[in-house]
Formats: sequence, C-alpha cells, structure tokens
Amino acid sequence: MTPLRHAWRPAALSALCMLGATPGTSQALTETEPLPLIYEAAPEPSERPNSTPAPALRVTSGCTLYVPRIDDTRLNKANVGNLTLMMPTLHATPVKVQSIRAGGDPVGWTRGALQSASRYGLQVASATLPSTGAGRQVTADVALRLAHSWSSGLNLVSHVVLQASYRMPGNEPVVRQYHGMGTRANWASGNGEFMSVLNLGMEEAVHGLVVDVAALCDGKPLPARAPAP
Repeated sequence: MTPLRHAWRPAALSALCMLGATPGTSQALTETEPLPLIYEAAPEPSERPNSTPAPALRVTSGCTLYVPRIDDTRLNKANVGNLTLMMPTLHATPVKVQSIRAGGDPVGWTRGALQSASRYGLQVASATLPSTGAGRQVTADVALRLAHSWSSGLNLVSHVVLQASYRMPGNEPVVRQYHGMGTRANWASGNGEFMSVLNLGMEEAVHGLVVDVAALCDGKPLPARAPAP
C-alpha cells in the first residue's frame, strides 16, 4: 500500500507549484502582504483580446453625478476572497483554503472606480448637489456592499456589489444595487491577478450604475425592481 499511497506525490507537488504554492511566488494571502485596493480601469471591451464586442455606452453631454457620501458596508471588511488549492485527483480534493486579506482603502477604491465613469462621458463630483443645480444632475450616496474573489479551476472570479441611494426631488431615496462579475486566467495567484479580477467586477457594477444615472439625466424613470423570488 505504501508505494500506491505515495505514487501521486510528484504530480500533486507539480500541480501545487502551478497554483502558486511554491516559495517566492507572489501570493495575495500572507499576513504581511494584504491585497491593495487600488482601482485601475481595464481597456474598453472592444479593445480587449478575444472579447465579445459590447455596445458603446456614452452619456449625453452635461450629465453630472454628485456623490456626497461613499460607505463601506460589507459584512466582512477583513477579507476580499479566498484561494483554494486542489489536489489533482479524480475528485479534485481541496488541500488548502486561504483567505485573501484586504488592504488599502475600500472607500478610495470605490471612489476611483466611480471617477473612471468619465470614460463614458459622465462627470462625477465628490460633493453635494448645488442648490442651484440644473436638471441634468443626479445625487446619490454609494455603498460598497460586497467585494469577493475566488479561484475556480484555472481561473479567478469576482463578485462586486454597489448600492446607490438616489436622492429624488420631493421623494424618498430610491435604492438600487448593481452586481458586477469578473473573470480571468489564474497564472500564479498573485496580488495583481486578484486585484485585476476584482477591478473587472467593480467595472461591471459601475457600468450598470452609469446606465441608470444616464436615464435620470435624460428625465427617464429608473427601471422597476425585479420582483423577489
């Protein structure tokens, strides 16, 4: 039995090396190396290799989003995901699961993502709507509700949720949530890779928010909420 029990070890060690378990690999999982939360916009979808062309989003000129407040309301503020190392057996047995520690400023990360909406023609100001504001201006408080990334096979996946509370004239605030998913190949489980996939999820969430802000600037109502299942 002993030879059989040890026969898979070389393959297992090789697989762990591919997943970034070797010393010296850039890990996002150590207590001394938390994941920095810094937003960097990805190329436009039409400019990404092997990507499906997406309809261009352009906000009509003059639309401004005022964001007087950004909050981090995540239930788990210490971590932003996990990495699972799998044993290359028939049933793909997990051998180790490590949490990805959060570092940096989540509010600053969210603010940077919102300001990147200028690529769509939307102006974003970290201030309250002026009292003399014109009609093509929208005010919303924004909250980061979720930022989670994880390994799935040879890929990394992320899920980011933003919540916007729109301040409507003479009415109660209207709340909408925007979910963004990101995916990319996992080469070495490095900080840059996890941050990249989180930024992709954040980008998609911001895109959904921009669509609604553009509608409000054009005097259109927000889409009705989907009924709860």
